Amino acid sequence: MSRGKEWCCVLVVLPDSSVGGGYPEIVDSIEKTLGSQVTVRRGQSAREYVHELGPTIDCALILSDDDELVELLVEASNGVPVVVYGEGRADGVEKVIEPDEDVERLLNCLSAAIAADQRESELVEANAKLTALSEHASAITGCESVSEVCEETLAAAVDALAFTFCTVALVEDDRIVPRASTLAPDDYRSCHVSEGIAGRTYRTGKTQLVDDIALDDDTLFSEARRSTVSVPFGPYGVIQVVSNSPNAFDERDAEFLEILADYTAEALSRLDREAALRQERDRLRAFFDSHPVPVVSVEEVTAPGDRVRCETNHAYERIFPKQCNHVSVFVEEVFPTNAERRLFSDQLRAESPSTAVVERKTSSGAFEAFQLTVVPVPASGPTGSAYGVYTHADDSSPIVELS
Repeated sequence: MSRGKEWCCVLVVLPDSSVGGGYPEIVDSIEKTLGSQVTVRRGQSAREYVHELGPTIDCALILSDDDELVELLVEASNGVPVVVYGEGRADGVEKVIEPDEDVERLLNCLSAAIAADQRESELVEANAKLTALSEHASAITGCESVSEVCEETLAAAVDALAFTFCTVALVEDDRIVPRASTLAPDDYRSCHVSEGIAGRTYRTGKTQLVDDIALDDDTLFSEARRSTVSVPFGPYGVIQVVSNSPNAFDERDAEFLEILADYTAEALSRLDREAALRQERDRLRAFFDSHPVPVVSVEEVTAPGDRVRCETNHAYERIFPKQCNHVSVFVEEVFPTNAERRLFSDQLRAESPSTAVVERKTSSGAFEAFQLTVVPVPASGPTGSAYGVYTHADDSSPIVELS
């Protein structure tokens, strides 16, 4: 989760020999005016502190004229802005405030340095999270079941976005049901879509950022949970993260969770499309096997489809003498006429059926005219497929021989 912008840490560095000198008043002013956590260190111990805990520090303020101490701190700062209140000089110092200038100018300088450091830290954090999310996105979009999608979504929320308590819930028969969660089972239960913050999220289709769950009339969480972000993922369900502290999340947390929710929704939508295509293919297969006229199925083995897989039904095998049940052959090896070859080559990826009249030799030895209708099958992947249906053409129909 993101660190609140109102929180910051300032390291005040004193020389080893400093006594009095108004330092307590300056520290008190920093704490009261900037709302900062102030840590005071002296000399070499300050250098070690910066070296070890630099990422937790927003700014280092050196109250010393010791150039050597300033250089040591700048060398160890590793990107932490360093402000000097004194006459010390060194390359890499963010700002030097002369000791005869008032404390208000010093506080303004510290505030600007802290704000710049936090903006940079937020950018680094955001880039790291987006990179981690993109890696999880491949796993989510490649899932082959709804359960896998939910588990991968939970893993992304925990590993990439660093949310400790997270639940991925699906809508099933008007109930929101947890399908993957890091919460204890008794801390998150299923609810009707009309109940809870999850229900409100699903009904409105909008992200809910709740700073204090105790003040939300819709909460179904235990008293230990104090804040939450609840994000819908399309018509499928809700992702929720919670914390035991109030005001634990901000808009950036919500935005990252919305990006994750988009990946989840797209993965589930793909699974829906594939299920619908399987049903359509099953329906066409039943039609293919039982149809009384010749039917051939042609499917690309790999994109862009030079090689194909062909199957024929019983009527085709009965009427035409040469069978074309083949795997991994070229289209021109399957069909005896240019019209058939051209039609299938063109229609495997088409959006609508196409028809031509072709002349084929039958099992009786005679040549007969057939109307060939090629029906493309919608595909979810990179390969195309189509069915070819042969019916006897009218005597008046011209024979079409494509060159």
